[in-house]
Amino acid sequence: MRRRKLIFLGLMLSGLILSSCNHNQGPAKPVEPIEPTYLTVSEAVALAAQVGTEGTSEKQYVTGTVKSISNPTYGEMYITDGVKDLYVYGVYSSDGTTKYSDLTTKPYTNDEVFLYGFVKTYNGNPEMGQSWLMKMVSHQDDVDIHDYESMNINNARKATNNSKVLVQGVVATITYSNGKVPSGVYLVDDTSSIYVYSPEIAGRVEVGEEIKVAGVKTEYILESELEYAQTFGYQGSIQLDKAIFVSSLGKNKDFLKSWIQETTMKNIMETPLTNNITTLIHKVTAIVNKVPGAGFVNYYINDLDNETGSYVYTLCNGSDFNYLDAYDGKICTVYVAVHNAKSTSSGIFYRLMPIKVEENTSFSMTDEQKAQFALDYYASKQFLAEYSSDPSLELLTSIDNEYIPFSNVKVSYSSNSELVTFSEENDKLVMHIANGVAQVNVTMTATYNKVTANKVISFKVIDSVLPETESIADVIDKEDGTSVCVKGIVMSSLVNQTGFYINDGTGVIAVRTTEEEMKGIAIGNEVVMEGSRKHIVKSESNNVGQSCIDNATCVANLFGNHPYDKSTFITNKTFDEIVTSEKNKQATEDLTCNVYVAKCRLRKNSTQYSTNYYLSNTAHDKEFLLYSKSGAQYSAFDAFSDDREITVEFMLVDWNSKNEYRACIVSASDGTTTIFNTLNFQ
Repeated sequence: MRRRKLIFLGLMLSGLILSSCNHNQGPAKPVEPIEPTYLTVSEAVALAAQVGTEGTSEKQYVTGTVKSISNPTYGEMYITDGVKDLYVYGVYSSDGTTKYSDLTTKPYTNDEVFLYGFVKTYNGNPEMGQSWLMKMVSHQDDVDIHDYESMNINNARKATNNSKVLVQGVVATITYSNGKVPSGVYLVDDTSSIYVYSPEIAGRVEVGEEIKVAGVKTEYILESELEYAQTFGYQGSIQLDKAIFVSSLGKNKDFLKSWIQETTMKNIMETPLTNNITTLIHKVTAIVNKVPGAGFVNYYINDLDNETGSYVYTLCNGSDFNYLDAYDGKICTVYVAVHNAKSTSSGIFYRLMPIKVEENTSFSMTDEQKAQFALDYYASKQFLAEYSSDPSLELLTSIDNEYIPFSNVKVSYSSNSELVTFSEENDKLVMHIANGVAQVNVTMTATYNKVTANKVISFKVIDSVLPETESIADVIDKEDGTSVCVKGIVMSSLVNQTGFYINDGTGVIAVRTTEEEMKGIAIGNEVVMEGSRKHIVKSESNNVGQSCIDNATCVANLFGNHPYDKSTFITNKTFDEIVTSEKNKQATEDLTCNVYVAKCRLRKNSTQYSTNYYLSNTAHDKEFLLYSKSGAQYSAFDAFSDDREITVEFMLVDWNSKNEYRACIVSASDGTTTIFNTLNFQ
């Protein structure tokens, strides 16, 4: 103990002497930290290739310029030195405790960053892991916008594609991508609205902030949907891409609404594709409809019939719109835009973006408006544009609506042509059309509380000459790409495809068509369909694929409610035999035109995130998964999912070139009740 004291005193004495010496020589210079040597991006990329997937054993210092930010929550970004680019998984504070979104000062595109983190190769690409931001040099004031033309948003919407534009407006809403990562903003000025795609801008601004941005005007279409979009004339979603944040001009501002047109969801959905209204805000009175699924929620913005409308576009399974829960089933004032359109072989489907939603507690309609609504939204939808035979169409004579509300709006009909007559049959009003040629006007009159409204609809009556048709059996044997024409009975719906199965007694084949062509077609109708004989096969698959008549158009609907012929159905195999012998053949043999009839069970398997249906034997060790987009497409058969034995008519399908056939139900029966697959006809 004593010796330790002496050492301590000695050290104190030495310190005093040194202090005295330093005092005589002036103040001591502070010890400056040693500045680390930073790798360039090119050097870091070379190092990543050298160390591979195991990565560096020690963290590296790397410097570069921010090229883009893909996730403004965690600061996922690409940095560059002008020669090479390096992906950075995320950026935190210099001590690693604060994520990018919570940094007081954070780097953006064009800023110079000095990072500290591990370097490696991932999936063949150079990468820097979660890194610490040691320092940065801001170059936000160096943004050069002299190549961009300043204009209002309305003119920016009309600018030719690839034009460089400079616009100013208020952020009306922020959109999100997978993981609820900000992806873009709707910008509004006193002339119009436009979508600005930029995760970086979306992550650095807030709703109500007025900003100035530069960007490239484009009409965006997902590359995988480009062919279908061109087929139907969809131009793409109007937006600004490659956007640059220029400046903030203040916060807590409401977007201007004086230019926004008030319309209906019906008018929006019926807007032709040639009039590109994408990302343009409209004001509607509508019903918000929440539809929960397995692990997701869909939200619909519907007209006041709660049918005419579309669903809200989400990449977050609906979690980015859970604020709409408060409006479920209510009449609301909705500022809404068509965000984009899904382009498929079946057609173009508008998808919506709600900008602002308020419950409309003062909504009301006059009796005359209610009568007119009954005509516009219910009665008018009964008629086709053209008839070539007698449809024997049962007409609505009384219409109700629970939302507006009204009940028992009486509807009557009259025609200006002797070809069209209306008769009472079994307490129902039926429209008949005689042979002939005419342009017919039908006047519909709705009466509600002694108030009337009228509407005239027009259609053609034609005396069509039907083209020569061939048997489905012959069509099945034809080469892909051959143009074909068949006449048969509409048997049942396809699932997760737009179309139906057609049956002429010689065979059955899938007919894939569009939503527009499906209008007016019902199960039991006799139809003439033209299209291309095809096998749908993914390019990377060796499977035979799904047989169908593709891109089909309805040449004539001869109507009627005909039973379908079952003479070609396979009835001499048990379900176990079908599964054992047919399940693994699709790579070598086309079985998708066979209709099987067998006793089996319907098994429903629901989890938190999905619902699937299976055709199964008693032991559940032999089964076919039912092909669908979601289990809800088979919910009509839930009455039979209690594991009792049923007789099922089904077909095997291979739309997606899977390793095993899936099944599609035509009908199911327990001996007392028969349920038909009517999915596309609802």
